[in-house]
Amino acid sequence: MSRRRKGAKPSQSGQRVLRTVQPAAPEEPCDCPNCSGVELDLEDLANTLVGGAGELLKVEDPLDAEFFAAGFLAIGAMAGETFDEALQEDILPAVARHESPEALAVLLALDAVGAGPVAGGAALSLEGAGLALPSWAGELREPVRLGQSLRFADSDGEASMLVCTFERAGRGHGFVVHADHTDCDAAAEIALFPTEVLDEVLEEIQSDARHAGLTVTSEVLDPAELRWQVERALDAREVHDLEDGDPEPSSDIVDDEDVPDYHLLAVLLRARIRTLPEPTRPPAPHGSTG
Repeated sequence: MSRRRKGAKPSQSGQRVLRTVQPAAPEEPCDCPNCSGVELDLEDLANTLVGGAGELLKVEDPLDAEFFAAGFLAIGAMAGETFDEALQEDILPAVARHESPEALAVLLALDAVGAGPVAGGAALSLEGAGLALPSWAGELREPVRLGQSLRFADSDGEASMLVCTFERAGRGHGFVVHADHTDCDAAAEIALFPTEVLDEVLEEIQSDARHAGLTVTSEVLDPAELRWQVERALDAREVHDLEDGDPEPSSDIVDDEDVPDYHLLAVLLRARIRTLPEPTRPPAPHGSTG
């Protein structure tokens, strides 16, 4: 489904923004910090991040800014477990020291997708110093509201599709999460779509099931249960990625068909579900059912 016309794409300006945080196609041998053993220059990384944020000031839809930030955090996962510490202690403070509208835009975008308290605090400081806000900042700060919250499951209990939509300041988008219950309930794929094609997405789920000879049932989930289901799928996938080696986004954060990478969408989806109520039951142990 994510490869077809129903998949949401970043706008043309959003695609240009995303390219500023994409790594070059890897060559042999891999020269990433994990493989080469060469320490990453975090100050230089912050400079590159801010230097590429000129496009960030040109976009109108805050979702494009969130794509930028989610793409950066997804790529950061390639640096291993030390990335988050470096982000909070070195990268974000270095970004803030630029004291420019570009730096403010970067911090606002990163804060929106859950980069941690340092991003939000630094953004407030730069805003308080009188720096101009990007045009999308006001819309980005509007509350995110859950729309549809659905779960489709096959009768064999092997897979389910979680469908959720979100609205903010009159703009809407949704996610489909394919949970593979034969693989510890892990998320196999995430698709993003504009809410205006929700009916088509739901029909496609049913149509694909019919063509596969499957019986599918649907249910409406309350917000807390949706969060529990999505977190179970994302957490299990994260465990598997770590078991297989450091989680690596594809060399293109958006591919040749402009479909966003799984890891980017996982960052963005986690930011959305954090706006929902805490689940009433504890997190599922890895590999459990129910």
